[in-house]
Amino acid sequence: MKAQRLHSTSLRMEQVLAAMSRGGNDVDECNQFAPNRHVMSRLARPSIEAQVARGLLVCPKTRQPLVLKQSSLETLDGEHSYPLVAGVPLLFADEKRVRNYLGLQQGRMVTEYTSPRSSSIKAAWRSLMSEVGDMRSSASEEAFQSIFSGLSAESLCISVGGGPTRVHPALVNVNLGLFPNVDVAADAYQLPYADGAADAIHCEAVLEHLEFPDGAVKEMHRVLRPGGRLFAATPFLQGFHGYPDHYQNFTLTGHRRLFERAGFSVSSAGTCVGPTFALRDLATNYIRRAIPGSFGKVASALYSLCTVPLLYLDRTANRRDSAADLASTTYVSAVK
Repeated sequence: MKAQRLHSTSLRMEQVLAAMSRGGNDVDECNQFAPNRHVMSRLARPSIEAQVARGLLVCPKTRQPLVLKQSSLETLDGEHSYPLVAGVPLLFADEKRVRNYLGLQQGRMVTEYTSPRSSSIKAAWRSLMSEVGDMRSSASEEAFQSIFSGLSAESLCISVGGGPTRVHPALVNVNLGLFPNVDVAADAYQLPYADGAADAIHCEAVLEHLEFPDGAVKEMHRVLRPGGRLFAATPFLQGFHGYPDHYQNFTLTGHRRLFERAGFSVSSAGTCVGPTFALRDLATNYIRRAIPGSFGKVASALYSLCTVPLLYLDRTANRRDSAADLASTTYVSAVK
């Protein structure tokens, strides 16, 4: 029976795994301006073997310790088994719910995150935008870097919803799907980590996609050790982007309260990606949707290209507290 469960789980993930092998890592267009970070870190990302040996990874159903078998992770009593696919453990308490969620919006997120590489023009555009970056505020960058401050080399730092990019070399990316750079496949509502296992948590562009974000934030609070730091960045003024669905955005106040309700102490909060980016992004998407066919795509692309220099206005705008009133995303820096 245990072998059958393992086999059926692997088969259900086969399509995603096959798509991964084709390469490519196109990302959500609302997040394509990822910060241009060139990070040198003394922190080491712990392997799955190390996480199991240290009792950090646990069963998402019972929170029992896991043991590493040849092609799976199992609870000590042998009641629950989770497959390893290409070295990535699939640690789902409710795989059916996860599979249904990934299928929303006709499975667009899976398709785009695992699609073949885009054309040379699109690749050049993404390269340019990566270099320009999203002009996020210096305060948010300092808050992000602060979660790694003072940590030892063997610390566990988790990125909830991380992938297909890796924003810091120390982060263990936890995501629903077997996308590029994902280290652990798991559900944000039932993280497969022991209480207080994590030294730092990162969560960006995730909470808007969760129907019950309070539940996920409470899970982050559970797995973070006392004194551990968290950085979260979540949209405020962004259009709908279903990856795989989009339930809400947050004002700065709403973002703070989300984490305070879970028991976090908020150290700082404010603008992450600023108002110029927000207005430009909304206008670009409006043109694409308002003008039908390929002409709309061309017009939005030209508008987007011509207005790239405007992004530099956010370097000044983001210094003002009022920038959060029109920000594309806001950030929260918190401590357990």
